[in-house]
Amino acid sequence: SLVMLIAILGITNPGFKAPHQFFDDVEGKVIHNYFIFSIYQQYSGFETSKDGKYKIYKRYVGVALNYFEINPVTAEK
Repeated sequence: SLVMLIAILGITNPGFKAPHQFFDDVEGKVIHNYFIFSIYQQYSGFETSKDGKYKIYKRYVGVALNYFEINPVTAEK
């Protein structure tokens, strides 16, 4: 049953079906694509930090055709 569960999660991995997803009308890209899950990051529509020095990009993990928000990525301007 464990093998069947892993196979079902692998088949329903959204990274294999849609390499570019839209989150809140913002385009994103696949950062990591594993067999069971994928990690997406927005590359437009970022927020700025309170001090204005960093851009904050949202990241999502896709598992079984669902997306869950995980910790954001900060990058210097």
